[in-house]
Amino acid sequence: MEKVINHLYEIEKKANQILERANTEKTELFEENEKAIAKMEAEIAEETDRKIRELYEQAQEEIEKERQQLLDKCNKQLADMENNYKNNHDSLVDKVFRAIIQF
Repeated sequence: MEKVINHLYEIEKKANQILERANTEKTELFEENEKAIAKMEAEIAEETDRKIRELYEQAQEEIEKERQQLLDKCNKQLADMENNYKNNHDSLVDKVFRAIIQF
């Protein structure tokens, strides 16, 4: 009977050792998982930041291009208006004068 009890005690001791080792491995795996998740999150954040910077730079380039086109268009319109004024000044003044004196 004592021999059976000793065997049971040894079995329980081995089972406890196995459980302790399993808990240690579980903790190590959990820590490795946490580190891997943190690394992955950092990589995702870095990639997201890079993409945002690229999109921002692209938007800035498009805005600058559109701004330059608007400036060019505005300058062309001003030049056209000035040419129109120079070429048609006398006839425009005459039309305004005639419109005034008709009333």
